[in-house]
Amino acid sequence: MKLKGKGYFIWMLKHCEKGNPDRIAALAREAHLTHVMIKVADGAFPYNVDLESGFDYVRPVIKKLQSQNIAVWGWQYIYGNYPTQEAEIAVKRAVELGLDGFVVNAEKEFKQPKKTAAASHYMGIVRNSLGSLPIALSSFRFPSYHASFPFSSFLEYCDYNMPQVYWMKSKNTAGAQLQRSINEYNQIKPFRPIIPTGPTFKEHGWVPQENEVIEFIQTAQKLNLPAVNFWYWEGCRRDLPGHWDLVQNFRYDTADTGNNFVSQYFSALNSNNPDKVLKFYHNNAVVIRTGRSLVGKGAIKDWIATTIADHKGQKFDLLQENVDRHIHNFRWQVQNQNGSLTEGSDTMGVIENTIRYHYSVIKHA
Repeated sequence: MKLKGKGYFIWMLKHCEKGNPDRIAALAREAHLTHVMIKVADGAFPYNVDLESGFDYVRPVIKKLQSQNIAVWGWQYIYGNYPTQEAEIAVKRAVELGLDGFVVNAEKEFKQPKKTAAASHYMGIVRNSLGSLPIALSSFRFPSYHASFPFSSFLEYCDYNMPQVYWMKSKNTAGAQLQRSINEYNQIKPFRPIIPTGPTFKEHGWVPQENEVIEFIQTAQKLNLPAVNFWYWEGCRRDLPGHWDLVQNFRYDTADTGNNFVSQYFSALNSNNPDKVLKFYHNNAVVIRTGRSLVGKGAIKDWIATTIADHKGQKFDLLQENVDRHIHNFRWQVQNQNGSLTEGSDTMGVIENTIRYHYSVIKHA
């Protein structure tokens, strides 16, 4: 099964919508997720199974998600101390649960001496036992930082590569870090198609900004990556509900990347050239702002030029977009000269690739 679109990792199912399969499936559908990855094993032991009753939280969730045509992959964190047993539980869970794919989460433990052999041994068993079931590696974003990690030993048996592109302690570098991650993995053999995992969680006081998450997604689209993932469902819903809404409302379709009207509009806006922006408007377009209407390209050009001049040198960030046929609803923000933020909530009516009407509501933070 080829992955396309948006996916979310789930860590602890009982903390994810209280383990309610109907609720999880409904939210996944509303968010337009194409796949969900649930932790099914940790080391040599099953995961998301009640130790006392033996109840498997995963099974009913998989059934409900798959009934909605949402692919369900399992994932396992491995340590490499008992590779045979870790591989056996991976195979057992994948087969018994009817998973659509499997993600191997390997990290710092495999930087230790002699773990390369453990990686190859584990992967060989899993690959041979699961046949054509797709397998992915989830690990570090920058291989150059982890020279002792056996990337090739894992990727040899994988179909996909899912690097964890988390830009901790760094601001406004999401796109650059994703590009660097891909560049570095391009140097590792064998190369596998990359589906990056972005952050929608907070940790030790760090929180990814909404515009950074948007930049991460947009960069993935521009690079024509088939899909993107996010870590992690229950943490995002609990701590950063706005980020969940952001991911939900962002349409991810690389086939349409070149035709993403609003993204192209913002690229023109950030060129600081009013004429480039004006080309998006119909000759008789109407722009409606709070208490004022602008009709025709002459008036609209003056407004665009003033807007750009008022935020000279600053980037206009597209935060959210929702498209319903020819109606484009979106949120955006730009930093002012004094460091404060201006936020906008806009609606455009787009017919034959030109803006016929544009409602713009602006809020100064």
